[in-house]
Amino acid sequence: MVIGESPLKDLYRRVVWGPYRELLEAGPYGWEYRVNRRLGELIALGARGKMKEVEANLRRAFPDRGDLAAVARQTMGSHFVNQYASFAFGRIDKDNWSSYLRFEGYSQVEEARNQGRGVVLVHPHMGPAQLPLCVLGVLGHEVHQIGGGEPAVDKSETGRWATALRHELEARMPVHLHQGGSYLRGLLRALGKGGIVLTAGDGTGGGQEIGRRLTREVCGQPMGVPVGGFYLAWRAKVALHSLHTVRDPEKRGRWLSVIGPAAPVRTDLPLDDALEIGADWTAAYLTRVLTAHPGDWHFWDGFAPGGLIDG
Repeated sequence: MVIGESPLKDLYRRVVWGPYRELLEAGPYGWEYRVNRRLGELIALGARGKMKEVEANLRRAFPDRGDLAAVARQTMGSHFVNQYASFAFGRIDKDNWSSYLRFEGYSQVEEARNQGRGVVLVHPHMGPAQLPLCVLGVLGHEVHQIGGGEPAVDKSETGRWATALRHELEARMPVHLHQGGSYLRGLLRALGKGGIVLTAGDGTGGGQEIGRRLTREVCGQPMGVPVGGFYLAWRAKVALHSLHTVRDPEKRGRWLSVIGPAAPVRTDLPLDDALEIGADWTAAYLTRVLTAHPGDWHFWDGFAPGGLIDG
């Protein structure tokens, strides 16, 4: 979700990335995300234009739902949780990570690790998208993430300061971060040695789409879905699993990352045919999780023709 530049936003940035962040980092483990979600939902009440835009795009996907105004406010809360997820990255360790996150399906990653096999995890941008990345690193895995860079926005000096600070905080994670346009040889080597690679299965936070995409129907609309994760898994001959992060129904303020069963990586087929199957799987998966958890996805403001929707 992209919110326009303004002097008021710069003042807000100075407060949030300064004293507000310091206050949250001094508080109980896990409360950073709970507070930031509430802050986002509160700001949504005043961001009527943005909420109307998100609600209109949600209606493209779910024309029969009557709760889309409430879902739009939830997306703003999820956006704030994700935007300020890095506040916690220097605090999360082996003793307290369960205050932030719970896994389902983690045994599949452990099994691959015990056998010395790598794993590709394809995820949509839901909830605090980098939180499972951070926790997997804390748990001792060699973890790599393919990122999409920054949104193409001409930021003010304060905006650039806040972005640089966020990068410093993200660097506290015990993981390896890669830009999507870089060479993939290092990622293939990491997978061959049993590493984990996380890559997006929906869009990129930078707004500039990276890698090959194939058009499929997602939530009733034609959307280019990335197949880079399937390319890596096909080349390295490793398993590919889905991962999505949503609010944990068992504990208020905590998040749940669900690792799904192995996807169909058809190494017995030519690459192009395998990617076509991967695109079919990705579209079906996205439709399923976005329908079940629409308030946790960050990209509804881009779910329009000329954006994520083709045309």
